Amino acid sequence: MLEEIYNNRLNIKQNEIKNISIKYENILENVIPKIIINNKVFNGVLEYDKSLLTYKDFGGIMLAKLNNIPLEMVKCSHCGRYHSDNGKFAYTPHRTHLCLYCGHLFRAKERNIGSELAMIYNVPEIKLQDKLLKIDNHCCVEYNMLKGTLLINNQNVNRVLFKDKELDIVEFLNHVLKNEF
Repeated sequence: MLEEIYNNRLNIKQNEIKNISIKYENILENVIPKIIINNKVFNGVLEYDKSLLTYKDFGGIMLAKLNNIPLEMVKCSHCGRYHSDNGKFAYTPHRTHLCLYCGHLFRAKERNIGSELAMIYNVPEIKLQDKLLKIDNHCCVEYNMLKGTLLINNQNVNRVLFKDKELDIVEFLNHVLKNEF
């Protein structure tokens, strides 16, 4: 299945992309979202120059934006390819990065969050409404990267009530996605 995804490539330079979203059908059961390009589900990777961008890159952008951390272009000092951070590294600025292309550890001058998409798109901040939503067994998360919208079960909220505990949406999603590297 993974090989299939990497064989299906969409070149960002050659295709007009007006809308990029990810959708976790139920983030409580599965942390692999669907990628939605121009309102159609896309099962593959986006290609830009030497970069291959997957759902993990989009999830990383969502976490960085939720945590109000600027995205930076970070280049591997060994192979020269750009780098994207995911999971807990998408909201924890750091100097040492692992290149997913060549496997080398490299150090940046300053602590940062790398995003290959930062060189292509100006990703807006996520704006949340002051609302509380109770979550039982189902939690659909939809993030539109180019609009900066985040919906939880079709609602824009900044807090959830989960397992009788009130959590800030940032804390909740950081916890659920922290191991997605």
